[in-house]
Amino acid sequence: MFDRLKRVAKLVVDPLRKDPDARRFQLSIPDAHTSTVDGDTGWGRRPPARVRCSRCGAGINQRNPHDDLDCPECVATFSYREFSRLELVYLRCPVCADRMRHGRRHPNVFDVPEWATCPGCQYHWEFGHSF
Repeated sequence: MFDRLKRVAKLVVDPLRKDPDARRFQLSIPDAHTSTVDGDTGWGRRPPARVRCSRCGAGINQRNPHDDLDCPECVATFSYREFSRLELVYLRCPVCADRMRHGRRHPNVFDVPEWATCPGCQYHWEFGHSF
């Protein structure tokens, strides 16, 4: 009986043990309430973005949230402050370079994405605000 109970406990506990092959593991930011491999908070740490040029429709990459935007297809340039006026095509994961799922929790308050999660590596980013 004791051996059987010991085997059951081992089956439950083993998946919770630290993986010696994992490079890094941390709990993500408290607002997200998820476990991820990596994560960041704040607009200054926002993942790289691709937006659509409002003049010609071409894609514009913005690596840093404080970089101005220059369209590679036409002569349009946009200040980084105009980011919210442009259509966000996607955010790119800074860890594995996959496209991230993103969204807004308070669309009547913010006109920029408030969160993004990578479906590949589970990297998670949060805008980070306090009400």
